Amino acid sequence: MNQTELQRAKEYALRSLTCREQTESELRAKLQQRGYDAEITEAVISALKEYRYLDDARFTEQYVASHCHRWNRKQLQEKLYRKGIQKAEIDTYLELYRYDETALLQKEMQAYIRNKDLSDPTDRQKVWSHFMQKGYSYSVIREVLV
Repeated sequence: MNQTELQRAKEYALRSLTCREQTESELRAKLQQRGYDAEITEAVISALKEYRYLDDARFTEQYVASHCHRWNRKQLQEKLYRKGIQKAEIDTYLELYRYDETALLQKEMQAYIRNKDLSDPTDRQKVWSHFMQKGYSYSVIREVLV
């Protein structure tokens, strides 16, 4: 393993992490995209994990804490899964941060239904479909729409 290339990869990874916190999967992809081989990538990832500069659990906890009031459970799961976090780990932190999905839906629904007549079955079905596609559960939507 070339030490200068390893040093360059570490410096790149540290610069990248100073811009924003990233998951292990995201940083691994960035290093590979830059052309670093698997051995160097793994050495950099291991070094960063050792110094706790790279910690998926901390990332997941902070991400859920800062976004749970803006996105519903399904949206958070999807976004974290795309970032390379495993579903079991996501569910652990979602359970820690209990939030009122009904209140979140009510807020979103107020903005969405401004010009819609909910007494019209077609408009009501459109509203229903919109929020089902966003990942809200049937029971939460029913609770808010009634």
